[in-house]
Amino acid sequence: MKAFLVIVVIYLVICVYIYVNQRAFIYFPQPGVLFTGETSLEIRSGEITLRGWVLNEGCDEAVIYFGGNAERPEVSIPDFRHTFDNQTVYLINYRGYGESDGSPTEEGLCADALAIYDFVSQNHLEVSVIGRSLGTGVATYLASARDINRLVLVEPFDSMVSVARAAYPFFPVRILLKDRYDSGGRAGRITARTLIIIAGRDEIIPGWSTERLISEFDQNILDVVIIEHATHNDIQNYPQYYMVLGEFITGMVKEE
Repeated sequence: MKAFLVIVVIYLVICVYIYVNQRAFIYFPQPGVLFTGETSLEIRSGEITLRGWVLNEGCDEAVIYFGGNAERPEVSIPDFRHTFDNQTVYLINYRGYGESDGSPTEEGLCADALAIYDFVSQNHLEVSVIGRSLGTGVATYLASARDINRLVLVEPFDSMVSVARAAYPFFPVRILLKDRYDSGGRAGRITARTLIIIAGRDEIIPGWSTERLISEFDQNILDVVIIEHATHNDIQNYPQYYMVLGEFITGMVKEE
């Protein structure tokens, strides 16, 4: 009995530790930025200032990009500029990432997404949204709350809860988890034409999680593309990736 009580106490201590420190396991912000020479931009979201870049200013159509966890969006500036040369592209760091203020939470990132959209939509006739990995949770929220033109989800998951439960099956993550990113629960409210891009060898997002998300969408508005040999972190290195993005958002395939 004494050994059992010790095990229970240890288990509860671990649960408390996970609960208190969970965002350190979810978010991996990259501080600072790399020099790009591109036009920098600041957007206010409540008391927070978000910082990033704007490419190809002055176009009627816009693209907002929500990047992956630990991603530096400025690294992709040349590819986005080339792929979307007829769209103005907004690459804004999440709160707590790059030089943006604050600390990341689901509530904060979703509020920031609305602030970014409301800023961008004032100056453009149409706004499309791309989200990658963590950014798919933010992009799906925005697409369920605002009128967007097209939505692209790269390496998406159905919810943070289901992914965390698979990774930590012995802990009550449904009770412990604060940031849930329930994209599956929001998919039914999305009316924008949507493209899901899957890395064929994704070692981070389980395939069943993406399939669950796919099943929640209206299939009449959904396209799915698999980049067969891509892994979670190198999908951007495959020419097909930007070709598919360009074809879906702009209606044409860019010449390499």
